[in-house]
Amino acid sequence: YIIDGLNELDFDIIKSRGEADTELSKYVHDFGIRQFLLKNLYWVQKGKLGYRFNLNVLGEKMGEIGDDITPSDIYIGPTLFIKGDKSEYIIATDSDSIKSHFPSARIETIDNAGHWLHAENPAQFFKKTMDFINL
Repeated sequence: YIIDGLNELDFDIIKSRGEADTELSKYVHDFGIRQFLLKNLYWVQKGKLGYRFNLNVLGEKMGEIGDDITPSDIYIGPTLFIKGDKSEYIIATDSDSIKSHFPSARIETIDNAGHWLHAENPAQFFKKTMDFINL
């Protein structure tokens, strides 16, 4: 539904972030998620908004994002998994599976956050991410 909503924004008609938010709210009801998504808007030219990301590719590849990893898929480099303490996308029992595919994985938890943890607790998300990058 998020991709559908993003596709519905007509930047020939929409001239402000507020107008984009109003239109997107028909598809994405959560204010915080909309605000996160709308951070990806920029002025392509004077009076014309656009996305920083490639919406067409995201729409085309969305099905592949959730594909299963095969048992032989292993990445040995440093990898950071970040979960929100209110999210069930990564649960305690996933740790063994994560480590089997990403042996050097580090799993961090962001307080007071669900799936959109980077929008719900940006300070802690930034700190944990930077701590990992600066290892």
